[in-house]
Amino acid sequence: MRIRRKRTLLFVPIPLALLLLFLPGLPWSKRTRHTLKKSIIKAEMTLARWRGHEPRPISLAGHLPAPGVQVQVIDSRSGWAALSDASGRFVVPDLMWYPGASYELLISGDESTGRLMKIAAPENYPETGVFDAGELSEAAVNTVEISSLLGLTSITREDPDRESASWYKELFDKITTDQSSDDGKISAICDYVFSKHTHEETRFDMVTPREILETGSRYCGHLSAAMKALVRAGGYTSRGINISDGMATPGTHMILEVHYGGQWHLYDPTYGVKFRNSDGQIASYRDLHLDTSLIADDLFQSVRRKIRHRVAEQIRGMYATGYHHFYKLDNQ
Repeated sequence: MRIRRKRTLLFVPIPLALLLLFLPGLPWSKRTRHTLKKSIIKAEMTLARWRGHEPRPISLAGHLPAPGVQVQVIDSRSGWAALSDASGRFVVPDLMWYPGASYELLISGDESTGRLMKIAAPENYPETGVFDAGELSEAAVNTVEISSLLGLTSITREDPDRESASWYKELFDKITTDQSSDDGKISAICDYVFSKHTHEETRFDMVTPREILETGSRYCGHLSAAMKALVRAGGYTSRGINISDGMATPGTHMILEVHYGGQWHLYDPTYGVKFRNSDGQIASYRDLHLDTSLIADDLFQSVRRKIRHRVAEQIRGMYATGYHHFYKLDNQ
């Protein structure tokens, strides 16, 4: 005779379940709150449409007390961040406006900590398409660890090509065999990747940086990714940076920053150039944004003389806006 055992169902009251989901400190609560916040924003946009207010793109401008400070907007749909200029002025493009919208800004001067600030959108859409928030006070802001935040859409994480790790390392060692300094090694890598730049038609959907290095490419994004794989093999941290001139039909360009000596240094493998700051060091993206005169026409020797000034002027325009999006490898 089989004895049937009674199964006891664990019943968790709804209020307790919600408390477990949202209670601070629990491993899943932060992500749950973030998901709920996104759902609320989506519902607000739907409600705005029902009321006849179609959400529209808007740029957010403001003024900070320091130059070269990064401004990101949490859960920005466009993924653009911005740097403040020499006077502290910044513009973050391509946000979404609707009545009742608000923007959570992350303002940071370094890689580890930042300040969160919430700004309400104007009730009426500005005729210029730019909402000027004015001077941003440091009052009523929260200091946070950047690594703990969710919704940083201005950073794309990429998987490194681990299958070809030994191939990249052998190539890195071969290219840099005669170099002893960080600058010498990374400059040699930049020159090598530049040699793979072709003006002939190439496939845009190349799968790995190795394929790019073996066949060449005409695309700046490909060449930046290829250089990123090589410098990673040499033990360096790097990040690709997509920059934009912010025009109606935007011009964009991809470059690479490599970290050594406690600082970031920018290289452009598409044109085979690097820029030096006033101290004679390889300039960073921040340096170039604050002083576009470092981007001299005669550095673009790979460009035909007839169009060299036009190309350099377009590149200067991209750095000047401060609009950027980072591409980082997942383990860096």
